Amino acid sequence: MSLIELTDVTFQYGTQPEDEYAVTDVDLSIEEGQFVGVTGQSEAGKATLSRLVSGQIPHFYHGELSGDVTVEGTSTAESTVGELSKKIGYVFENPYDQLTGASSTVLEEVAFGLETHGLTREEMRERAKESLAAIGVEDLVDRDPMQLSGGQCQRVAIASVLAMEPDVLVLQQPTAQLDPEGTEEVFEVVAEMNDRGYTVVMVSHELDRLVPHLDRLVVMDDGRIRFDGPPADVLVDATNEDLPLFVPTPVTVGRRLREAGLVSSDEPVPVTESGCLAELRRVTETPRADGDAAGEFETSSSETDRADGTVDSSETDREVVLDGVHHRYPSGVEALRGVSFSLEAGCVCLIGQNGAGKSTLVKHLNGLLDPTEGTVYVRGADTREHTTAELAHDVGLSFQNPDDQLFHSTVEEEVQYGPKNLDYDSEEVADRTETALDLLGLTERRDENPYDFGEPWRKRVAVASVVAMDTDTVIVDEPTSGQDAPGYEQLGEAVETLVDRGKLVIVVTHDMDFVREHADRTVLLAEGQVIADGDPRHVLGDPDTLAESNVHPPTITRLGLELGVGPTLSLAELFEAVSGGAIDAST
Repeated sequence: MSLIELTDVTFQYGTQPEDEYAVTDVDLSIEEGQFVGVTGQSEAGKATLSRLVSGQIPHFYHGELSGDVTVEGTSTAESTVGELSKKIGYVFENPYDQLTGASSTVLEEVAFGLETHGLTREEMRERAKESLAAIGVEDLVDRDPMQLSGGQCQRVAIASVLAMEPDVLVLQQPTAQLDPEGTEEVFEVVAEMNDRGYTVVMVSHELDRLVPHLDRLVVMDDGRIRFDGPPADVLVDATNEDLPLFVPTPVTVGRRLREAGLVSSDEPVPVTESGCLAELRRVTETPRADGDAAGEFETSSSETDRADGTVDSSETDREVVLDGVHHRYPSGVEALRGVSFSLEAGCVCLIGQNGAGKSTLVKHLNGLLDPTEGTVYVRGADTREHTTAELAHDVGLSFQNPDDQLFHSTVEEEVQYGPKNLDYDSEEVADRTETALDLLGLTERRDENPYDFGEPWRKRVAVASVVAMDTDTVIVDEPTSGQDAPGYEQLGEAVETLVDRGKLVIVVTHDMDFVREHADRTVLLAEGQVIADGDPRHVLGDPDTLAESNVHPPTITRLGLELGVGPTLSLAELFEAVSGGAIDAST
C-alpha cells in the first residue's frame, strides 16, 4: 500500500454552484520518500489536492466529498487533526494565514507548534533555531514576526513547519513571495529533507527550480489529473497539447534543439541548466571564451541616477523624485539609507532580496510612510505636505498581499471603489471600471466575490482596482507571485498597455523573467540602498552586483553569459547567438 492514496476522489466546496467541482475523479498514489510536484493553471484544483493530501479537507474546508483519502492506510476523515499534524506538515501560500499573531519573537513563533509535542524548553529552542538556520533566517530570531517583510514571514512559516519534523511535507506555492536566494534555499532544504527520507508534495509554478528535484510531476487541469509521470516526459507532452504552463527554460531549449535537428530526438530532453548548457555548447560551431560574442549583447556602460545622496533641484518636477531618503521604523530598523533617484514614464522594476527596502520605498510615494530624513517629490510636490488621500489622485498602489486591500463583495464593486472616491462622475467611473476589468481579464467575473477566488485572481482584482483610478503613477507590489502562465501574461500585457498610455509603472518584483521581458529600467536595492540602476541588460548582466542583494540573473541570461555571448534577454537572442537563426524561437 502506498503512503498516500487518493481513490476516485471528487470534492465540491460549499460555496460552489451545484454543477461545479473543485476536483473530479482523482486517483493518485504517492510512495514513501517520493518528491512529487503539482502544477497547472489557477483554479485547476492544485490547492484542493494539497488540502486533501494534508487532511485540511474535510477538517477545515467543508463540502461534498466522495472517494477515499488515506495516509499510512488510515482515512484522513477518520483521523483527528492532532494525529494528522504529527504526520503531515503544511506550508501555506500566504504566510499570514499560518503565523499565529500571538508570538512576540520569531523564535517563539517557530517553537509554537512544538509546545504540543511534549518537548523540553531547551529542545524546542534548539529545534526552532536549527530550522531557522536551515532556511537562512537565523538572524531574525529576536524580531517581531509582524514587523517582517512578506518574504521574511514566508521563511519563518516554512521554518515553523520544518521544526515539527513531519513524515510528509506538503507545500502550497511556498516560494511565491521569496527573493531568488530565499527560493533557492527553500528548494535546497526541501530537497535535503527528501534525501533524508521525507515524502514531499509541492505545488508550484516555478518549474525551473522544482523539476530538477522531482521524481514525478503531476499536471492538473479543470479539476482532473491530466498528466502524471517523469517530469521531462510530462512537460513535453503538456507542451505538445498547448497547456499553458511555465515550462522550464532547459526543457524549452532542448525541444527547440531537437526540432531543428541539432540534437537527436532519441536523447532525453534536459531538465537542468547544466544539461541545457552542455547541449548548447555542443551545437555551437566553435567553443566561445567569455566575451567572444559579447559585442552583440553588450551591457550598457551608462547607468541612470545612482545613489550619490543628492538630486539636482531642476529634476524635482519629474513624476517621482527621491532625494536622500532614509526611513527608520520605531523598532530601530533602518529600511532605507540615503536613496536618491528620479523616475518618469515607463516600466521601472525594483528588485532586491527580502527586506532590502522595496516595499518600504514605494509606500513613501503615496504618503503611507514619511521619510525620516530626505524628501520625496511627486510631480514636484513634497509628499509630507499632502495627505495620502490627496496623493491618491497621482499615485496608485496595489499591495503585496491583496487581502490588505480588498473588502467588497463583488469584483465590480471593488474596482469601482477607487474612481468613485476620486469624485469622478458616474459615466467616468463606469468607463474606468470597464477599462480596468478588461485589462486584467476580469470582465466575465465582475459579479463574483473576490474572496471566492484563489490568491492569484485576488491579486488581479487588487491591481484592477488601482488601474481604475487612472493615476499617472501605478505601483504594483509582487503582482506575478503565485500566478499561472495565463495570469502572468495578462499582467505583463497590462503593464505594457499602461506604459503605452504614458504611465509610470513601478513593479516591485522577485521575478527576474518579468524584469527581462518588461522593464525599461531596473533598480537594485540591498540593505536599504540603491546598488545598481540602469537598463535590464546592464543590471541582470552583472551577476556579482546582483549577488550583493542575493539576486540571480534569469536562466536565459545566465546561459548567454556562460556561453560567452553576453547577457541574453530572450530565447530569440540566445538562439540567434548560438545557431545563427537555425532555431525557431517563435513556436
